[in-house]
Amino acid sequence: MNLFGWIGRRCIELFLYIIDFTYFLLHSLSVWQVHRNVFNRAVYSNLLGQLIFTGVNAITMISFLAVLVGVGVISQLVYIMHALTGASHLTDILSRLVVSELGPVITGVILVGRSCSAIAVDLGNTKVRGEIEPLEYLGIDVNDYFVVPGIVSMMISQLILALYFSIIMILCGVYFSAYVYNFSAQELFLQLLNTLNIGVVMIFIAKNLVFGLVIGALACFHGLLVGNSPTQVPQQMQKAVVRGLVFLFLADGYFLLFTL
Repeated sequence: MNLFGWIGRRCIELFLYIIDFTYFLLHSLSVWQVHRNVFNRAVYSNLLGQLIFTGVNAITMISFLAVLVGVGVISQLVYIMHALTGASHLTDILSRLVVSELGPVITGVILVGRSCSAIAVDLGNTKVRGEIEPLEYLGIDVNDYFVVPGIVSMMISQLILALYFSIIMILCGVYFSAYVYNFSAQELFLQLLNTLNIGVVMIFIAKNLVFGLVIGALACFHGLLVGNSPTQVPQQMQKAVVRGLVFLFLADGYFLLFTL
């Protein structure tokens, strides 16, 4: 009986958590309301700083991993396809598996581990130091100044970094494979471009925007859940990272079912 009670409590907690998170997300993004003041210099400055931290500063790590994944994964994939089918379906696999799956998912995992945790810790420490209440007394909406720039910068960074990761990964993997297995890389690139229709591009854009939305919203949500105790900061950071990964793969599974 205790087991069923524990399962029931967990289900209720999960249900309430999803409701709270959904309300937080909808309320934070309702920028069209009259009292909201998103379009000002302070928000733009914060957005620019978030973009630099989330996107620009992550290029080195993204580039390094893109080269490793391209050389390691794509070269093995090319070898297997040449051995099995003579590379007749290689471009379809590259466009569907590598571009549509590996690029967005690996980029999302990097942003969860790197940027989601940092945003949650930064917002948590801001609350612990008591820096949010004075802003509210001055009439500054926390959602306008902290949450919206965090979410928007995460969405933009996820989309651009995933595209950059996919391009570097394909280039390194195909040229390395062409050198090792002696085939024309230019011909493979032309075939790959022919498979990238407007549907594939739109799904790629939508998937990365949803990934960035979920990661940024979870980071801000758990960062603002921190109370007055400094010990809550690492606790909420851990929850943001773990649940960010869970929601990331759930969203990827939804897009996978949608595109089958």
